[in-house]
Amino acid sequence: MKKSIVFLALVMTLSLCLAGCGSTENEENLKVRNYSESYEVSAYGNEEDLNTLADVKVSLDTESKLDLKKTTFFIENNSQKEYRYSEAYFEIEVEQAGIWYQLNQLDDPSQDTEMDTIIKPSEKKSLTIDIFEYYGQLPTGHYRIIKQFSYFENSKDWDYDTYHLSCEFTIK
Repeated sequence: MKKSIVFLALVMTLSLCLAGCGSTENEENLKVRNYSESYEVSAYGNEEDLNTLADVKVSLDTESKLDLKKTTFFIENNSQKEYRYSEAYFEIEVEQAGIWYQLNQLDDPSQDTEMDTIIKPSEKKSLTIDIFEYYGQLPTGHYRIIKQFSYFENSKDWDYDTYHLSCEFTIK
């Protein structure tokens, strides 16, 4: 009888610990007040290091309400070149006091081995991303998504250039 009670208590304690771990993980980015104490400064710097492709843009779908589980962005290629990007991979950064900080991902959006998506010249594509799945609940603030694009001069010898484009958005 004593063994059963001890075993039951152990199982209940373990389940409480596991339940608590899951909830704090989703709230990690939500609880931060001073990003400089918990997060790395952006490796991309300010705008001069981003958006260096004049003819390719990433923009937020402003027609729909911002939903972190289904946020839609548009990618528009007004150049004469073909670019590649991963639909799954993205980064989210937050701005505080004029400095951008890289948020911690709860899960890596690029875990799946996927083929690159190609955006052709004069093409516009929509891309729906589940920010909540990879970053959890985010507090009120000013954010930006960063997507990486590649231009292959010659794909046979892997001669390519990489560009990072961003799109800013606000959570109220």
